[in-house]
Amino acid sequence: MVQLVVLSLLAVLTLAGCSTVPQGPEQMQAQADDLPQWQDGMMTSFTDGSNHPAVAALFAKAESARQEQQWRRAMTYLDQARQIQPRNPAVFYRAAWVAMQTGDARQAEQLLQRGLVFAQGDHELTRRLQLLLAEALDAQGRVIEADSLRRQAARG
Repeated sequence: MVQLVVLSLLAVLTLAGCSTVPQGPEQMQAQADDLPQWQDGMMTSFTDGSNHPAVAALFAKAESARQEQQWRRAMTYLDQARQIQPRNPAVFYRAAWVAMQTGDARQAEQLLQRGLVFAQGDHELTRRLQLLLAEALDAQGRVIEADSLRRQAARG
């Protein structure tokens, strides 16, 4: 009986070492390159970066809605992306940007705070989230906090 348990355990350990579990979309890590690029103070595209295929498709739909200034539709697609990858700070960044376009700086702040939690370890991603958060704080009249956050982002 003991030999059977030991053999079973060895078989499981051997198989575990030989196989890998594919990453689910919620486990994929975002990086600063996954955030949209900026040119002349404007976001160039929601589709920048390498993302899970389902999230990339939703980003493409959100980008189309962004170009048409259909902010609710864009937010709907980004909310769907967040359901697929609830820990992807790039999703939070884009959703916060859309919230800012609709004048909802408070929602943008909440989204960016959550994005910062999941961006730990990536300094450039954190910096970009902080800079957009500073804009959200400015829009709420919290200028001192915004300036402090900008200085923090500049220090890296």
